[in-house]
Amino acid sequence: MAALNVVLPDPGERVPCLLIVEDEPLVRMVLSDYLQECGFRVLEASTADEAMKIIDQASVPIDLVFSDVVMPGSTDGFGLARWVRANRPGLPLILTSGDAKKVEYAKELCEGQPFMAKPYDLKAIVARIREALGKADSA
Repeated sequence: MAALNVVLPDPGERVPCLLIVEDEPLVRMVLSDYLQECGFRVLEASTADEAMKIIDQASVPIDLVFSDVVMPGSTDGFGLARWVRANRPGLPLILTSGDAKKVEYAKELCEGQPFMAKPYDLKAIVARIREALGKADSA
């Protein structure tokens, strides 16, 4: 297995905090572990309802939300995206799904942030997250 070329943040910098919203425990765990190895702080939620509570009550600022579209609960990833736009304008959001039909709607809610189709490449996710965080910093 080839070694991953991981760029770690400067120890003096604040580490960006990501909220991963994914109902599949194994997918969430693999993604969370990888993002932590890449130097991010990661919070996890298994439903959009749980994610909204975390965003409202987080003891650290959340810098980006990465959410699946289809999940159980009273709302889905699209509902979460609408809630984020209404309650945390400017918070970058990336949606993902295995259903390609949801791409256009996801692009609207993500304010131009590209939609990540499943299955996704972990390195591509990190690149997309870094890009979204860079745009948020310059806004």
